[in-house]
Amino acid sequence: MEGAKLDNRQITNRAIYSGRRVMVTHQALSGSTDEEFLQRMASTYPERFGEDLWRFFTAQVAPSLPERPVMIDLGCGPGLFLRDLGERYPQATLYGFDVTPAMIAYGKQLLYTGAKPILAVHDVATQTLPNVAGTVHLVSMSSVLHVLDEPLPVLAEIRRVLTPGGLFMLHDWIRHPLQAYLERRVEQMGGSRDEAMRPGFRLFPVHNKYTPEDWQWLLAEAGFTIRSQTQLRPTHQVFVTTPTHTT
Repeated sequence: MEGAKLDNRQITNRAIYSGRRVMVTHQALSGSTDEEFLQRMASTYPERFGEDLWRFFTAQVAPSLPERPVMIDLGCGPGLFLRDLGERYPQATLYGFDVTPAMIAYGKQLLYTGAKPILAVHDVATQTLPNVAGTVHLVSMSSVLHVLDEPLPVLAEIRRVLTPGGLFMLHDWIRHPLQAYLERRVEQMGGSRDEAMRPGFRLFPVHNKYTPEDWQWLLAEAGFTIRSQTQLRPTHQVFVTTPTHTT
């Protein structure tokens, strides 16, 4: 309808068909609306950011952070990870950027008992980060980088804003066989098998783009050294990296 408000999925699809460069979203790939995807991200947060991840964070990330860290969650979704970071680091300066306005709106309405993040709609595929070079101690990115057609410019931008000893924590999908991927999706999504399988076929080549070795190569190519790597979920790998020193 002319004049009707479009959601992120519709905006993305129009941009793709017009040839305009834009970050492709999970909504556009799966056929879900912004609200549907938002609710899924909020409801599955405890599973995706559970005790195992925080134990890993405490062991591999926290020792390198100062008392007043500057941290960015790139593709922050509904802001729940930033909320929990703020509780652990009440003196931190936190930034959250996401391409979907509904995610940012949700994050702004959360109750924060620790540091409150600065949240903004931002397309990392087409826009530089607003942060000054060399001022950020941690950039985190969860289940976003695999979506990008051109990840190296985004990784270069992350490297630009990090301090010399800063950390980039990447938490993203790793390749699985089609059958295992689809059966797991059916189990997680509930509902009918057909309803889970149809978008699953569209998402399979995106979620299963990279092996752990591919991620290792990509990070090295972008100028990062891997300090720690683990697999906390069957479908995802976590990398803690730092900018590679050059002589």
